[in-house]
Amino acid sequence: MAPSRLGGQPVGEIAAVAEGVYQLKLPVPFPLRFVSSYLFAGSGGWTVVDPGFDYPAAREVWEAAASGVGLDLGRGVERIVVTHLHPDHIGLARWLQERSGAPVLMLAREAEVARRVWDPERDLGEFVRFLVRNGMDEETARPTAGTTDLGIRVPEEIVPLNPGEKLRLGEVVARIIHTPGHSDYHFVLHDEERGMLVAGDQLLLKITPNIGLWPYTAPRPLRRYLSSIRELSGLSADLVLPGHGPLFHDLPGRVDELVSHHAQRLEVMHAAFGGCPATPYEIARRVFPAEELSPHQLRFALAETLAHLEHLADEGRAELLEEEPAIYAPLRP
Repeated sequence: MAPSRLGGQPVGEIAAVAEGVYQLKLPVPFPLRFVSSYLFAGSGGWTVVDPGFDYPAAREVWEAAASGVGLDLGRGVERIVVTHLHPDHIGLARWLQERSGAPVLMLAREAEVARRVWDPERDLGEFVRFLVRNGMDEETARPTAGTTDLGIRVPEEIVPLNPGEKLRLGEVVARIIHTPGHSDYHFVLHDEERGMLVAGDQLLLKITPNIGLWPYTAPRPLRRYLSSIRELSGLSADLVLPGHGPLFHDLPGRVDELVSHHAQRLEVMHAAFGGCPATPYEIARRVFPAEELSPHQLRFALAETLAHLEHLADEGRAELLEEEPAIYAPLRP
């Protein structure tokens, strides 16, 4: 199989993107269509980064793709690496661990949060209260909160990783870089020897990762995101392997585009006040005006709005007048 630096294979297929490195496009039941898992061949076995969303279509793809590159899922996987807790990245980790016996590795704090977020016994009432506190009516909030139950099975045992540590990817060692924003303990892997960055969802081409403020996230996710991607800009990496969308090569150029995008979004959020105080949910519905947003889309719209309103307040362009329900007011243009 000849290496392709374009990563343009159809969803469900696997292709070499560098020597000993493969991209597997796994289907997801969301508009994104696919998530990319990356496989690194090594003398001790295969390293899998982000095994995908757990549902039958993705499992079937794994079975077919693994045999196509000579990977025995029962014996050939050496380790399973998960960049962050979102369901399309952690979802299949337990299934693949049960098939292979390989350890699952995540940043230690992200694993802790994952166990809380995906606990099947968790109290959804907390999320309902969060939505209502930010302006959503309870009739909308209850079904919106209920659709967060995706049946994610977090691995019983997770090997903790720490920022700055080195991790072997096939025959090369990569450095773990903590990149908060899309999630609090998201990380990327910098393979300096091959000039490669395994970017998870932190850097995507053509689309932007959701930067949201959730009940379980630390404050100021947007500020932390912008800071983390600026720090990535100077890395020696001419091939970026993202979690979604096409592979790309211009790392600093894409960072500049993402910084500019969020500057524009802040302007849009500020303009949505119309000069008057409003709840975060009112702002979200003005910025995302489509009549038929799914519950999934509604909660992401609100979380993104909250992150940007918080950032506007930090910049002195808005202020929080009331906390329950939350009401923000614009300050200066």
